[in-house]
Amino acid sequence: MANIYIVEDDTNIQEIEAIALKNSGHSVEQFDDAAHFYKKLEEKLPDLAILDLMLPDEDGYEIVKKLRQNPATKKHGNCKNFRD
Repeated sequence: MANIYIVEDDTNIQEIEAIALKNSGHSVEQFDDAAHFYKKLEEKLPDLAILDLMLPDEDGYEIVKKLRQNPATKKHGNCKNFRD
């Protein structure tokens, strides 16, 4: 199944998402902020990233913008959001 990263600072929401995805057979890694998410991206790219829009250090829209500008993540797949 898919390797999925969840970037969510609300631990209750993060856990609900993680449990649902794990119960569906996916591998899940969880991050409380963008900084830890970016650090993990240097090691391994996920199949899917679920981003919170309001994080303590940076919002989800800004993360998508940076992913689109980074050659390593830009070629990995489509970065779509509701502002497209």
